[in-house]
Amino acid sequence: MTIEHKFLITYGLHNFVTHAKSGKKHVFIINQKESQIMINHAKSLIKGSYGIFTKIQMA
Repeated sequence: MTIEHKFLITYGLHNFVTHAKSGKKHVFIINQKESQIMINHAKSLIKGSYGIFTKIQMA
């Protein structure tokens, strides 16, 4: 299990967020069917942990 997957599981995001890596950039894909509160929470945690090396997409 990667560090990113452990991160998603630790914060309970693994049910609606997936991770991929593109070169040095991390890509997190959020299921847009989730509530806006949870989407905002996920974005905040991801940006706080991965900063500028992150791309967040909605699917």
